[in-house]
Formats: sequence, structure tokens, C-alpha cells
Amino acid sequence: MQSSISQEDLKTYLIGIGLPADITLSVSVETLYLLTNKQLIYTFYQNADAHLKESKPISLEFVDILQRLCVQKRGGLCYEHELLLYYVLKHIGFNVELIRCFVQEAGPYNPDYPTTHGFMHVKIQDEIFLIDIGFGVRSLRYPIKVDFQNLNNSHDLFPFEHFRITENETLYQLQHLIDGKWVTCYHFFKPIRFQTLEEIKHDYYNFLTTKQFLVGRDNRFQICKNTESGKIQYFWFRLEQKFTAFKKIHNFDKSTKIEFATYEELKEDVRQEIGVILPDRNLIR
Repeated sequence: MQSSISQEDLKTYLIGIGLPADITLSVSVETLYLLTNKQLIYTFYQNADAHLKESKPISLEFVDILQRLCVQKRGGLCYEHELLLYYVLKHIGFNVELIRCFVQEAGPYNPDYPTTHGFMHVKIQDEIFLIDIGFGVRSLRYPIKVDFQNLNNSHDLFPFEHFRITENETLYQLQHLIDGKWVTCYHFFKPIRFQTLEEIKHDYYNFLTTKQFLVGRDNRFQICKNTESGKIQYFWFRLEQKFTAFKKIHNFDKSTKIEFATYEELKEDVRQEIGVILPDRNLIR
């Protein structure tokens, strides 16, 4: 069933991701790759709002995400990026489903840990594509075509961007190659379970309100702007006693790291590089 997106809103989306408003879109592999890559590059991830003292859930309706990501250009959390593309793909007519996952980097699966992320499953004829456009500094710049009967292949999307899916008896894992080692990013159920839009929205609400410690909300302040030649990342480890923040620039196969001495330095660099103004330090927990 197609979602109700007006033609004007669709045009706003297309222009916001660098495409002509009158482009013809069809249910095809080419359209899937084009929209995924363009949205990744023309929007950016930031979790600053989740670190605010007065952090409150925001609307995940299409028109509201559209304004934040494509018009105001203020960036957003994983759920905003995933659902923006989800609504558009549904509107075009793609067979797209949502999957929730457990973000437990480099650690074993813990069933007591909440699901704090979601990604997309798209089926075109007999081929399955996974799309994860909002996973912070490890977003997939293209869909990955996955054969769940044969998970031997890695997906080499770009320098520093190598991924694979592994499995055990009850879980699949998305892994990222970091410094020559495969590191688990998150787990999801085997066999795959699809979630409703309302369940994903509930996960988002829980992410912002649960009292359980969550790295992405309570410790690691992150911004990531993907580019045609790599990505620009910002990290601030907010709970460290000594101020610890830096910027990493990936340019094809080269990586540069720049450290910041104060929050104000970080804030000014983000303003100049990304064009967004971070909240004042006194508004952050």
C-alpha cells in the first residue's frame, strides 16, 4: 500500500537530495541505488538532540522529517533518515519492510538491551537488498544485495567502508571491517522479523526516554556528513573527565584527524564545515 505523499512534498524531497523535481522514478534497482546514495550525501547524521537536558521525542511523520532533513538541513537521528527514505520507497511502490536491531558494538548479544536502531529490507523480484542510511558514522552509502543462503561475500562499498553479514543459530550480525578486524555493529533476529511502523516509532521513543545507559545517547556525541569522496565525522566523548573531541576526514583512502580543545572549538568547526549550529554547552547534559 502506498503512503500518501503529495507531489509537492515529493518534489521538495528530490530537490533536497540533489535530483531534478521532474525525474522519473520506477521500482528498479537503479532507482533504489540512486535515492539511497543521494539522500546519504545530501543529508547528514547528528545525535546532538539526544544529548540535550530537555530532550523530547519529535514527529516521525514524513512531512516533518522532510522539513528537518531536506529543507532546514539540520540533520537527524537514524530513525529520521531511515523513515524518510522508507516513506518515499513505499510511495513509489517498492516492497520495503522495516527491521529493528540491537546495537551492541563488538559485544555479545544481550536480550535485555533494547532495540535502538532500524534498517530496511527491500525485495525486487527474487533479490533482497538491505539499506541502512542512518547508522551514524557507519551508514551504508549503497544498498547491499544479500543472499541469506550464502553469506560468504563482503560488501566493499568504498575505502574504509567494508561490511558483511554473518550468522549463528538465532541471529544475524552486520559487521564492519575496522583496522583489519571484523567488528559487529548490531544483531537482528534469524529468521528475519519485520516490524510495523508503529513498532519502529516506539523504539525511537524508548531510545530517547529509557533510563538504561545507551552509548549513542548518553556518551558518544556524533555527527557524520558523507561526501562523494568519503565522509566527515565528529566525535565528542561527553563523559570523559578531560574534554575529548575530534574530527576525522576520510578522503578516498586517506584519513586525517583533528583534535579540539574545547566545545566552542568543536561547535565553530561544525558550523563552518557542516553549516549547522550546535546547541550551547549549558543546554547539554
